[in-house]
Order: sequence, then C-alpha cells, then structure tokens
Amino acid sequence: MRFVGFCLLVLITSAGFSAQSHAESWKWWPSNWQNTDFQPYIGQQQLHQRSLWDGDTWTPEAWEKDAGDSRRIMRDLYAAGILTDQYSDGKNIPVLEVGEGFFLLSSVDQRRVLQFVDYVFEITTSEENGMFYVYYKLDNDKPAGLYNKYGFQSY
Repeated sequence: MRFVGFCLLVLITSAGFSAQSHAESWKWWPSNWQNTDFQPYIGQQQLHQRSLWDGDTWTPEAWEKDAGDSRRIMRDLYAAGILTDQYSDGKNIPVLEVGEGFFLLSSVDQRRVLQFVDYVFEITTSEENGMFYVYYKLDNDKPAGLYNKYGFQSY
C-alpha cells in the first residue's frame, strides 16, 4: 500500500512539474535582457572563427626576415623538438620526422613549419609532383601525413 501511495505521489508531482515547465513563467521573455550589461561578444566582435585566418599573408620569408637566415630557424626547430630528423626512404621520397613539439603547435603553425621546410629545401617545386612524408617516430612507422603543393594532408 505504501508503494502504491509513493507511486501516486511521484506521478502527481512529475505531472505538476511538466505542466509548469510549459507555462509562460519558465520561458525567457525579451524584456529579461533589457537594461543588462550582458555582451555575448568581447569588444563587439562578431567574426566567425574560420574567417579569422582569411587574408593571412604569412610567408616563409617573414620568418627569415625576423630571424636572419633559414639555417638558424631550422636549428631552432630541431632544438625545440618540433623537427627531429630528415632523410629519404627506400623509394627516394623525402621524409621529415617531427617530434612531440610539432603536435603541441596549432594547426596553423604546423602548416607554417611544413611550408617553411618546403621553402628551404624546395621539395615541391623541384619536381613535377614533389612531396615529402611527415612521420612521427612513436606512431609505429606510419606517416602522419604528406606535404605537397596543395599543403599538408594528414592521415
């Protein structure tokens, strides 16, 4: 009997909350936001994230201009653990081995590092279908992707 009484109480209570949830008092009304300091965008910015990189004019020459020469930049990329090795595989395809630091970069900076390496060694411009593999040593000898004239394609 107690069980039936408890079930009836739960049923009546849930029906009451269900009816109230559809009531007008539970909805946000337009005047609720009037005279508040709520601003959904910092500094009234309303740019979508994808458009933030529209018109990105970065070039590898910009890094050279800031650092002095490409050898210094390459040395710094190796010292930071972003790049770890470079060699040719058995089919004479260039391979760039990246380290843990590469994956700590944003995707924009990853693309810039690969674009800079291509700029220095002219891999994609030296042959008709020039490309190089991007490997991560701890990834069971499977390439993380490849870089060609169309950019970085990750696997």
